[in-house]
Amino acid sequence: MIKNVVFDVGDVLVDFRYRDLMRDLGFDEECVEFLSKNIVETEFWHELDLGVKCHQDGIDTFTEAFPQYKEQILKFWDNIKDIVCEYDYAPGLIKSIKDQGFGVYILSNYPKETAELHWPTFKFLPLTDGHIISAYEHVTKPDEPIYRLLESRFGIKLEECIFVDDRQVNIDAANSYGMTAILFKGYDQLLDDLAGYGINIK
Repeated sequence: MIKNVVFDVGDVLVDFRYRDLMRDLGFDEECVEFLSKNIVETEFWHELDLGVKCHQDGIDTFTEAFPQYKEQILKFWDNIKDIVCEYDYAPGLIKSIKDQGFGVYILSNYPKETAELHWPTFKFLPLTDGHIISAYEHVTKPDEPIYRLLESRFGIKLEECIFVDDRQVNIDAANSYGMTAILFKGYDQLLDDLAGYGINIK
């Protein structure tokens, strides 16, 4: 029996818009592509999610590694608060699920410093029953300990949860730990998938 829905945050409830942020800051497409591939889409960002690196580590590391882009790297980090934007549908989605009697939880890979900037602003967050942020726990998806932490901290069973995430590796992990997992490809698709489990969003 499904009793809870567990959501990822980035690119599910909020737009992780790092490329658009760079464009907003006036970076040309060559710079956007380079910084995306060599900063955000790297193991370093995973270390931010793990809470073992901080923003200053990134500034120091990447301005030294890529001095030709020092100005842009500094500007990027100065404006890091704008790297996400909450999707308009997120609060209503959570509320509708809650109104049907389901628990709603958040399980997110997220750096600590950006979480401190962003999470107090998320309108959906107060509607949930609890959340886990990877950087505070020093564990990340898809590793099993962060999923088990969800069980132990909130007294729920993974076998009674639907898990929604945009990354296949996290979906595969959730399935292997007993969760019912939905790969997020878009809001309309999510509504169709949830309806298949008897959760109908207004």
